[in-house]
Amino acid sequence: MEDNVVTVLIVDDDANVRKTFGNILKLKGYQVEGAGTGAEAIDCAKKIFFNIAVIDMKLPDMSGFDVLREVVKISANTIPLMITAYASMDSAIESMNRGAYSYVTKPVNMDEVLAVLGRALEKQRLSMENNLLMRELKAANEKLKELDLLKSEFVAMVSHELKNPLCVIKGVMELLIDGTIGAISPKQKELVGNGKRSAERLLRLVTNLLDIAKIEAGKMELLRESISPEDLIREVLTSYKSMLAEKELSVKEEIQRSEKRIWADPDKVTEVIINLLNNAIKYTPKGGNITVKLDWVGGEVRFEIADTGPGIPEKAKEKIFDKFERITAETQEGTGLGLPIAKNIVELHKGKIWVESEHGQGSRFIFTIPQDLRA
Repeated sequence: MEDNVVTVLIVDDDANVRKTFGNILKLKGYQVEGAGTGAEAIDCAKKIFFNIAVIDMKLPDMSGFDVLREVVKISANTIPLMITAYASMDSAIESMNRGAYSYVTKPVNMDEVLAVLGRALEKQRLSMENNLLMRELKAANEKLKELDLLKSEFVAMVSHELKNPLCVIKGVMELLIDGTIGAISPKQKELVGNGKRSAERLLRLVTNLLDIAKIEAGKMELLRESISPEDLIREVLTSYKSMLAEKELSVKEEIQRSEKRIWADPDKVTEVIINLLNNAIKYTPKGGNITVKLDWVGGEVRFEIADTGPGIPEKAKEKIFDKFERITAETQEGTGLGLPIAKNIVELHKGKIWVESEHGQGSRFIFTIPQDLRA
């Protein structure tokens, strides 16, 4: 049958009903087939796709509901319409519950039938278009996943190849600045220092790209061990003394002393602290203040790093942990990867991270981690 012709299967043991239905529907341009028994109807449905199946509830060899079930099983796109000489609310509800689109009563009012068929065909058209769009969307989504995986693998490969040479370059520059391989002039030391800072920035970018690639590939692993969160904070603050002094930033420590320890990945938790501290240093103006807090709340440890920077607008808070998102101070260097990496690391530790801020009033980044992750 032609693709643009609407096909209708009429299932009724009364030949006059089949003939009357058929003649009227053919005049309206429908392609009609008739079946006098349930078995004939099922056989027809196996050979031809029918847009609509009009099924009598009472047939000589089986019930109309049995035919409905089998026809829809053969083609889920066929829309069943039930007809009966014994109309009741119960039969109507049962028809709908069993998957019928609608039902009409005998003697049949053809105007009513044609109206129902029109609505059924529109429903079918929309359903089939929706199914096609869903298939296309699924195929496009699978393609995007494949391309995203290739992108992540490429970024990981390139980043890995860059990381080792950058570490060597940075190490050589440190030797030059320290005078280990010979004295250099103050001007040369300044230039080498600029080069070292650029190498460090590039190394941070490469490290962040590697972390993002691992997270997206589900390959970020945690090495849990017993660690002191207080020691982690103090180690990070010690390593940042020169950077803090360079911007004349004062640091207030509010660390609750405790012998408690947490089971976590020390390198990953340190990376979160570093990312948050880097943000605080970056956005706090010269001469500003940074507060670092550590508390124990219930069975969790709570870290907080607050600054006196420009703060974050309310609407921007929702996007602050998105990849490549930079909310304020567009002139500041950065990739927009530090916070999403921090969020993923905290969540891998079954913790939470959030920001509290008012525009122009500074920001407080807070994250919590359960004390014991061994379970």
